[in-house]
Amino acid sequence: MREPISLTLEQSRAIALRAQGLDRAAPFGSGIQATLQAIEHLGYVQVDTISVVERAHHHALWSRVPDYTREHLDTLLAQRRVFEYWGHAASILPMRDFRQSLPLMRSYRSKLHWSDDSPELRRAMRRVVARIRAEGPLRARDFESKEARPGGAWTFSKIEKRALHELWMRGDVMVSSRQGFEKSHDLAARIVPTEIDRSRPSDAEAADFLIRRTLEAHGLAREPEMRYLRGNAAVLRKRLALAVKRGWVLPVRIEGSKIPAYALAETLDRAPAPIKEDQPHILSPFDNLVIQRDRLRWLFGFDYQIECYVPSARRRYGHFVLPVLWGDQFAARLEAKAFRPQSRLELSGLWFEPGHEGNRSFRRALRASLEKFAIFNQCRNFSDPKKLLR
Repeated sequence: MREPISLTLEQSRAIALRAQGLDRAAPFGSGIQATLQAIEHLGYVQVDTISVVERAHHHALWSRVPDYTREHLDTLLAQRRVFEYWGHAASILPMRDFRQSLPLMRSYRSKLHWSDDSPELRRAMRRVVARIRAEGPLRARDFESKEARPGGAWTFSKIEKRALHELWMRGDVMVSSRQGFEKSHDLAARIVPTEIDRSRPSDAEAADFLIRRTLEAHGLAREPEMRYLRGNAAVLRKRLALAVKRGWVLPVRIEGSKIPAYALAETLDRAPAPIKEDQPHILSPFDNLVIQRDRLRWLFGFDYQIECYVPSARRRYGHFVLPVLWGDQFAARLEAKAFRPQSRLELSGLWFEPGHEGNRSFRRALRASLEKFAIFNQCRNFSDPKKLLR
């Protein structure tokens, strides 16, 4: 076994933030091509329905592509350069990685994801496929049904909507286009470009893919973090040991951590330069950097939880609190809401992390970032009625 390379916490954070595209203003460039590069590099962006501020997938991309607009994602979906499927949750994924989703898709041929099995549902699935095959892309609203019943973990308004979800999880249908949060579905055979590899990866290939993608997107990671999206633990562990033996992955010892981490050899070829305190990054709770809460604690010392699912009496902060990155530290949490009819983004809560309360340069920079965040949220004005940034 190779001797681990020792890194300070500052070096480790610099590697992680540079890999995440959060070390400078526009790491991927600008425009649609930059949006595609960001998705391909990160491996996915999570889709979420909460719209207190702009939805998670748009928010994560804007954090890395300053001129990002919703039309970028619509165009990439229409061009079949990205697709929607399940990561750890519903996600936007690069089309070039389509084959890596095949094992999960195939697993749902013999089980259901969020529905209770029934002859009625199976008949609805056959009916939905037949109509899409004959008529082309269809939305849930295009199916009329008198039946409305619970669908397991979620409640679907009608059986055809449950059928669409299960067909999507199986890979029989895919999202063809979106209008806001309304999706049109078409047969997968008509969406995946012919040049895309559709061969199912072996367990070894799938494990190697997860290792490389995690380390490219995060810079360094512990073994459980490589399985965050999926993966067979025993196979991944074996392939990780082989990757270290072959030299394309290196073990890393991080200051203050007893659990081994790993990085790609090419990542450690260059010395990690410190991250400058420049423009604060107001991140989504579902951002790729923060979604793994344990990683956030051990690497950044930041204990964060999204509390919209917590009863209001038990919340420490607020309903939908956004983490704020400043340099290589999380300096604050804020709660903001976009009042779109009034075109106003309002700051309703602000909590500074220890050591940042009296930092006036951070406050000024945060105000400037919030003004940009307001524009991203289709708001002309940013307001601070409680004078929290004074």
